Amino acid sequence: MHAAQPFRVAQLSDAHLSPRIPGFERNFDLVAAAIRAAGPELLVATGDLSLDGAGDAAELAHARARHAAIGCPWLAIPGNHDVGDTTLLPQAQPVGAARLRAWEGEFGSLGFVRDVPGWRLLGLDTQSLPDACGAAQWEALRAAAAGAPRVALFLHKPLMLEAEDEAERGPWALLPGARARLLALLRPAFVASGHVHQWRDHAPGGLRQVWAPATSFILGDRFQRLHGEKCLGWVEHILHPDGRAEHHLRRVPGLVPHDLGEMPEVYGPHAPLA
Repeated sequence: MHAAQPFRVAQLSDAHLSPRIPGFERNFDLVAAAIRAAGPELLVATGDLSLDGAGDAAELAHARARHAAIGCPWLAIPGNHDVGDTTLLPQAQPVGAARLRAWEGEFGSLGFVRDVPGWRLLGLDTQSLPDACGAAQWEALRAAAAGAPRVALFLHKPLMLEAEDEAERGPWALLPGARARLLALLRPAFVASGHVHQWRDHAPGGLRQVWAPATSFILGDRFQRLHGEKCLGWVEHILHPDGRAEHHLRRVPGLVPHDLGEMPEVYGPHAPLA
């Protein structure tokens, strides 16, 4: 009798696609080719698929088409540049119903539930979770957590940077109130996220966090604190039916690590760290 085969998930994140930025498009081409050659059972894109889908729905359509062209089954959740954001920082593009509807018009839903042998894959929209727009997601989360096997949770923003009880309220992780509420409902086997544009595999408080690097750019040390490794690539999650999981950074030759801090033409100037 043959042992049950693992289920392989390719995760890519933060492609920031737009015809206006050819360098990001070229990096994506290389990552897409590598994923296509690897032949995973599923691709999950963890947000910021578009450069500015929150401001231009045509960029959402472009990003959807580029990801679909990889040619394998795939799912996606939005990032702040796709649907806006909700943090304590001033936001020129707040999350709202119109932006969420634009995403749903292209991608069908803000999250997903997918069962594979031994696992439930759960994708959530971290942009609207802290906001009133996220009410339906909380109900979906309760339903998905009930009677689930091991849960692999896919988010755009990480749950936390360093600790479950951290009071950090900046732009890089889920706000503390939403994090506490989520973990009261569900204790996943691991959390896979993007957003920080760094690779990291760590387990604060015993809860494993896997941060996927971007395919598009990094933020240099002058502009962003180092938490993991500033690189580009994609992540392969190998999920075994018996509950084991492996997480591997896949580097791709030829990727150019553009430094967004040196590219004010993309999102405007970035202030150096104090």
